[in-house]
Amino acid sequence: MSDTPPKQKYWRTAIAEATHDGMVIRGYDVLKDLVGKIDFGALVYLLYRGELPKGNESKIINAIFICSAEHGISPSSTVTRFIQAAGVPIQCSVAAGAMMFGDIHGGAGQEFSRYIQELVKESNDTGRDYDEVAREFVRKHKRLDGFGHPQHPSGDPRGKVLFALSDELGLSGDHIRMTRALERALVAKTGRQLLANIDAAIGAIISDMGFDWRVARAFIVVPRTAGLFAHAFEEEVREPGWRQITLDQIEYDGPALRSNSGVAQ
Repeated sequence: MSDTPPKQKYWRTAIAEATHDGMVIRGYDVLKDLVGKIDFGALVYLLYRGELPKGNESKIINAIFICSAEHGISPSSTVTRFIQAAGVPIQCSVAAGAMMFGDIHGGAGQEFSRYIQELVKESNDTGRDYDEVAREFVRKHKRLDGFGHPQHPSGDPRGKVLFALSDELGLSGDHIRMTRALERALVAKTGRQLLANIDAAIGAIISDMGFDWRVARAFIVVPRTAGLFAHAFEEEVREPGWRQITLDQIEYDGPALRSNSGVAQ
């Protein structure tokens, strides 16, 4: 009998498998064990953590999704509308809008999740006070992802609501505690109300639930696609198409009109 291990297949996944009778996700039969028995927040928890939630995790995830699904005319919805106005399939315009989530718009939660998890670990490993660690971190950085919002100068109300709900549901832990320490340090340093925005709120909450920081953007992108589909559909049925910036917003600053009459042939 050969001791040679079996050759690994090209693709492998521990997430899901299509079966003859349906679908299995993380070991659960979708039709028998999940449909009609869990909500979307619990499914997301299952997909990303590998287990069903044991407490109120699905409630806070659903709340995050409701807070994140729509934010009016923003970079992502603007791009979605521009693309949809060209007459492309609706999923293409939504995908284009989703591609707008980066370090400046909607994607700061990933970097925030990374450094908030590092700060909590540092504090817990060394026994240093959270406020001391936060003050040192703020002192070393000119700008922190996850604080302040151009559309909410007095503080992102979504962050406040999500933190309050997390407290109420018994889900707040060390990462929210460190986030609040960072808020205090930022206000003390700048004299401005640079409070945690929705990116920081999401990053802190999912970190307290044990999520890897690399999935943080999913908690913005997954729900926001629902809003982007609404924008794409509205653009298609209400507007005439051919969307562009108005000409009075465009300035040409290239060379003045010139002739090539003296150019050698």
